[in-house]
Amino acid sequence: MQDQPAEPQMRAQPFTMEHWGLTLPDVDATPETAHGPLDEQEQRLLTEAHRAVDNARTARWMLGYSLEVVRRRRLYRGDGARTWEQYLQQEHDGLSTSEADRLQKTWRLAQTVQKELGRPLPDSHLRKLQPYAERTSDQEAARAYAELYWAHQEGGVRLIANQIQQRVKKALAAAKGVSDPAERSQAVSAAWTTVPEVGMPTQRAETKHEQSSGSNRSPDPVDGALELLNVARQAIENATEDKAARKARGSEEAQRQQDAIRRIGRILSNVKVDAEDGIVDAERVED
Repeated sequence: MQDQPAEPQMRAQPFTMEHWGLTLPDVDATPETAHGPLDEQEQRLLTEAHRAVDNARTARWMLGYSLEVVRRRRLYRGDGARTWEQYLQQEHDGLSTSEADRLQKTWRLAQTVQKELGRPLPDSHLRKLQPYAERTSDQEAARAYAELYWAHQEGGVRLIANQIQQRVKKALAAAKGVSDPAERSQAVSAAWTTVPEVGMPTQRAETKHEQSSGSNRSPDPVDGALELLNVARQAIENATEDKAARKARGSEEAQRQQDAIRRIGRILSNVKVDAEDGIVDAERVED
């Protein structure tokens, strides 16, 4: 009798719909049927929807944890001959060794932030925060991030990755040339708390509220355009950090894109903002 082929081994099942309390409605809600604050059932459904986002972000650092377990215990060897690179290729759809290394390097910080914050942080925030943790500790970085995050939440301002990057750069610059690890960590932590800002998020929110309640004047369209420009700038900065796109991009294409960005900068540098009661200094630029 011929041997029967072995049954394929099934993986343990992840977070699935069976574990989830979110259901699609029979009929879509309309402005007439859904208005005002969320009721108790609607709030419960929204909470369930947010579980998917938090689950995806938590799964990201759990992947790094699992990769480290597999690598350090050499579980990747399978029949005894498989290498780490072959394991990543076969079991993780060709995950690169550099990305696997990054996930293993950052999962502890991601876990620590989640414990401190009560929710997982976006992967883009994790990448920008990692250098700060390397100069101080995961606990200090998590505390600093949580403080910054809640300050923005209270002010009604969304915290973006670029803000974290700029703050980390300024904090690390303060420790340049300090050789002692303990002193370097203290210098970085101290610099983080004293980085000058245009204004705390809560102050900006209060100012906007005072302006809107104290005057019926229409918002200045220039401010609206500047907000859109800031969003575009952030999108371009994030796009330039895309490693996959960078590998696929040719030098001529990169030069074309760089020329286009410089051309836009020259056009904007010639824009003048006039005021009815005076002349604006077009040369002055605030950081």
